[in-house]
Amino acid sequence: MAVGFDMLAAETLLTMKADYPDIRLSAVIPFRNQPDRFSPKDKERYQSILGKADNVIMLGETYFDGCYLRRNDYMLNLSCHVIAYFNGEPKGGTFYTCRRAERMGLKIDNLYQP
Repeated sequence: MAVGFDMLAAETLLTMKADYPDIRLSAVIPFRNQPDRFSPKDKERYQSILGKADNVIMLGETYFDGCYLRRNDYMLNLSCHVIAYFNGEPKGGTFYTCRRAERMGLKIDNLYQP
């Protein structure tokens, strides 16, 4: 539920529900006030997505260092396949998550096209 690829993927999945009604969206949120620093437009998108999600999982009440990585670990531990948008830079949360997914033996489809 981060701004960018996360919300785009969630919106895409919600659109696909019309053709694939068995699809489920679980929104995993690292801490309750995550959208506080979002722009007004992104806050509106965020709330709209949460309102349509099949499941909302709140992992914590407050921000702490590493809370986003904990969220990524939570999602990986429930996954058998990862769809990512990763530019290959060896830093940041997407790098961490793709590297961990590889180590876990998960299939990764990277949508990034330079």
